[in-house]
Amino acid sequence: MTDQENNNNISSNPFAALFGSLADAKQFAAIQKEQLKQQSGVLTVNYLPFLSDELPASLDDSDNSVSESLDEFDYSVAEISRSFRSQQELCEQLNINHMIQRIFLITLDNSDPSLKSGNGIPSRCVYLEEMAVDLEDQDWLDMNNVEQAVFARLLLQDPGNHLINMTSSTTLNLSADRDAGESHIFCYLYSCFQRAKEEITKVPENLLPFAVQCRNLTVSNTRTVLLTPEIYVDQNIHEQLVDLMLEAIQGAHFEDVTEFLEEVIEALILDEEVRTFPEVMIPVFDILLGRIKDLELCQILLYVYLDILLYFTRQKDMAKVFVEYIQPKDPNNGQMYQKTLLGIILNISCLLKTPGIVENHGYFLNPSRSSPQEIKVQEANIHQFMAQFHEKIYQMLKNLLQLSPETKHCILSWLGNCLHANAGRTKIWANQMPEIFFQMYASDAFFLNLGAALLKLCQPFCKPRSSRLLTFNPTYCALKELNDEERKIKNVHMRGLDKETCLIPAVQEPKFPQNYNLVTENLVLTEYTLYLGFHRIFCR
Repeated sequence: MTDQENNNNISSNPFAALFGSLADAKQFAAIQKEQLKQQSGVLTVNYLPFLSDELPASLDDSDNSVSESLDEFDYSVAEISRSFRSQQELCEQLNINHMIQRIFLITLDNSDPSLKSGNGIPSRCVYLEEMAVDLEDQDWLDMNNVEQAVFARLLLQDPGNHLINMTSSTTLNLSADRDAGESHIFCYLYSCFQRAKEEITKVPENLLPFAVQCRNLTVSNTRTVLLTPEIYVDQNIHEQLVDLMLEAIQGAHFEDVTEFLEEVIEALILDEEVRTFPEVMIPVFDILLGRIKDLELCQILLYVYLDILLYFTRQKDMAKVFVEYIQPKDPNNGQMYQKTLLGIILNISCLLKTPGIVENHGYFLNPSRSSPQEIKVQEANIHQFMAQFHEKIYQMLKNLLQLSPETKHCILSWLGNCLHANAGRTKIWANQMPEIFFQMYASDAFFLNLGAALLKLCQPFCKPRSSRLLTFNPTYCALKELNDEERKIKNVHMRGLDKETCLIPAVQEPKFPQNYNLVTENLVLTEYTLYLGFHRIFCR
């Protein structure tokens, strides 16, 4: 072997890293080689005088000496190998500890910051004192104790009181204090999820599985938090979820939050032993209902909450919970539909909530004292918000119709039952006895908004010379009462139309098709909604 080849072999040997420099490694190799040569030379000299059949006794001693030297050399190599592996494992463990600290902003090490390297560690962390005491000699985090550490962090009532400096820097860092001391655990877990995602894109390949494991740990802990919120003191988990989504929409990072929620929802669906998915998510809709009912048409916050509901109507699992949640307590009472989550949205309007009562009404309070220009500006402002409002309602209905056959059937059933329960709005006494009317039926605003949204659904097939309009089947209106299963099969969700007065009485029983298309049902629903909405207004 040439010197050049020998040098290449040494430089490529992993154990060369244990020496201060490549020159030291070469020197060590040269000494070992020289010792072997000397031992081999002794063997050769001793062998030359003896070429007979019988060898001297001293030959065995030389042979044993060489063997012992080789054993010692093998032992030294093994020691170096063990030392290298030990240092490599120590380095990996240190990197894992730093990575966990960066993701979860927690630590078991409260030593003097000046003694730490400060490289790759966050400036502020929550010190888990009780866990550090339990582990005694271990002041680092690893994949065996990180789950316990995160759970301990979630149980802290005031994590801000447990913050410690991880570096010797004396610069005030408010964002580091805020992130590490986050008291809302749902928001904290979301932030950990984001930091874990960032680590996955940055860490070397040997640390990648651990970063992914930390990311999954944030999802599993969020699932636990939602399934058993009662064990976390002074934490309103569902309020935090809504607030997180609200902040994300306003801060233009809603996609990041929905990515996190998608994984949490999937984990909840897979584990429904403690609570079913609807049981977990119904409190979220309760919060939205409570907040939306107090909002006005021209409040920007209303449209942020509607964006949250738009996401829920696009997400298949949340949409199922939504259509179940909006079912009224008494389906035969028309006014009950107005009290559901979808109903309170439809009831938002610039109209007086109670006809004749102008108190707490935010529009046209003093029209006689306002100039025509001021009135026009206010009208234009209202029209702008109404257009946006009707677009949001239309998108919600469209999402539910297109998402799955199940959500389509549920929302059409809701609409059909709602119209049937409010059919009494067209009776003569409706305007003469307003006290009874408002206890039995939904408001004018409810029907005007619903009619506007349904008209938008009809737009694609209501254009001049539309071929789809010709697929409308008028026999839909002559159908007799059907049970729920027949309605689902035939796509018929309106009820009681056969009792309406016909302009042209049927001479004979029409031939009914196996089922009806969405064009037919949309047109019938829209026409009847407009009829119920405008009839009472025109007959005043």
